[in-house]
Amino acid sequence: MDRPWVVVAFSGWNDAGSAATQAATLIAEYSQAKTWRTIDGEEFHDFRQARPAITVRNDVEIVNWPRTTIRIGSWQGQQVVVVTGPEPSFRWRTYCFRLLRQLHKLNPAGLVVLGAMATDVAHTRQLPVMVSTSDPSLISTLGAEKLEYDGPTGIPFVLVTQARRFNFNALGLWVGVPQYACESPCPPAVQALLVRIEELTGIAVPQAGLDEDKRDWVEAIDEALSEHPELVEYVTSLETEQDAALPEGLTGDVLAVEFQSYLRHRTN
Repeated sequence: MDRPWVVVAFSGWNDAGSAATQAATLIAEYSQAKTWRTIDGEEFHDFRQARPAITVRNDVEIVNWPRTTIRIGSWQGQQVVVVTGPEPSFRWRTYCFRLLRQLHKLNPAGLVVLGAMATDVAHTRQLPVMVSTSDPSLISTLGAEKLEYDGPTGIPFVLVTQARRFNFNALGLWVGVPQYACESPCPPAVQALLVRIEELTGIAVPQAGLDEDKRDWVEAIDEALSEHPELVEYVTSLETEQDAALPEGLTGDVLAVEFQSYLRHRTN
């Protein structure tokens, strides 16, 4: 318990609805994390893709360059480490080695690397969280789905793989975001990640605000879909598929109600 968990999230291709980076940011804010180390982006980023930002006030110009930030906070007396930044453009193996070398100094209990992908799921159902890990028992413990994927990959997969080679306890958590509603923000996806992180690490972030945001998000999508009958039919088919995959007697609606009740009791 005296060893910190590390939560990692990258913006960009791996972050549908900005769910991964928003979940990590909430953990950093809740734990009052402060910057410990940074990895300069000069060597790893194409600044045409991850552009620097400039602030000009009172004749003072400040350029904020893309970089990776490692922050350390505290949750119930235990350290929490949060790593955020844009996905690197170049030299991924070198980048991972440099990041893991820094994290090794903190002797972490493990790494949880977050991701979010646009996929065929319904916004009216609990969004699935898939796990990338070499330990099948962990998938069972979390009640999550094993990630099965064949195609282009991003830095979260690479970092998890490299971390295991360095004998780090590392896994990836990927939340599925409705592909027809994958713009930021996506409160249900953020919430789904935070629940899994809590189950794994014990880090519990209050979610009352997310609960309200989730209801508003669902209502906004329902309203938008009402003007597109063909999309309504598509969502109905997704609901049928997801409900059929649940144990007999359960539906996504039932699980959603139980989940909301769980959150209300936890935040009281």
